[in-house]
Amino acid sequence: MSKPAAGNYYIINRVLSPAGKDLSITFKGQNQYATVTALSDSDQNQVWVIRDAGAATQSISPASNPNLQVGWGSSGAMVLPPGGYVWTIAQVAVDTYTIQDGGRTAFWGVTNATENEGIKIVAGNANDWRNQWVLVRAS
Repeated sequence: MSKPAAGNYYIINRVLSPAGKDLSITFKGQNQYATVTALSDSDQNQVWVIRDAGAATQSISPASNPNLQVGWGSSGAMVLPPGGYVWTIAQVAVDTYTIQDGGRTAFWGVTNATENEGIKIVAGNANDWRNQWVLVRAS
């Protein structure tokens, strides 16, 4: 089980939308929940910076505002001022990962894989495709 190299990525859910589109995690603003929207390589709010934060943990920040971090809000993944928020990003297949809290008790995922759906952080299963993310390097 390995973690991705630090860098800039599109983070795309493994499940396609009902319309057959790739859904990428999208930055909606500070103190806002991250959502999934149709992948667009021209949308800089879909690019995320993954940084090493320890031997097994990494932080995730929007590339358009890299001083913020994704943290754990009451309803899921929220983009917040820096607070030392770290995640365990573990490879489950080629270019495919799960994102869990540092203690590995909950997964980032979607419920319905619909556009503008928030990213949930709940107990789950690494084999559930809704909890799997494809990382694509952004230029």
